Amino acid sequence: MDVIDDARAGRRALPPMIALALLASACGGTQGTHKVWSEPEPAIVGQPVDPAVETAPARPLPPRGIDDAPGQPQRAEDISGAAVTALMRQARSALDSGEPQHAASALERALRIEPRNYFVWSLLGQAYLAQDNYSQADSVAAKSNALARGNAYVELSNWRTIAAARAALGDAAGAGAAQARQRELEQWLQGGSR
Repeated sequence: MDVIDDARAGRRALPPMIALALLASACGGTQGTHKVWSEPEPAIVGQPVDPAVETAPARPLPPRGIDDAPGQPQRAEDISGAAVTALMRQARSALDSGEPQHAASALERALRIEPRNYFVWSLLGQAYLAQDNYSQADSVAAKSNALARGNAYVELSNWRTIAAARAALGDAAGAGAAQARQRELEQWLQGGSR
């Protein structure tokens, strides 16, 4: 009768032997010899360490979003073509001379050549910061971070720009968050170079 009632209700009843077998296998059988998950064994305090086993000091994990792959470019020259490299040198010279407008125009030309070059975007953020164009500096540095795909060297420079721009805009919380991210990157980069 139960099978007929279950069929009418749209359910299928399992034969009792199959249901029991499924239940027993889900519970680990009757012997209880299967261990599904176990805690790692705790270290014994005071146990002598085998000197034959060398252990390297653990390097801290990279900050969120940072690529730990070796070979991240540290300079624009590492990824830029000759024309962009020349324009970036020109922009740096203009920034050093106190002419951020000339630096920005050189960098904007460089972006027409290589629009995804995160080093150019980063330096452009610094040029806007030097022009007291704080919201543009923040925006451009954030764009550089998005393009950098976890390059800690570029992101460090960008977070410095973002922190200064937000502080100048009166955004103390935003500046504090940017400075915290900056410190996190500095500590990680000092913790062991690639």
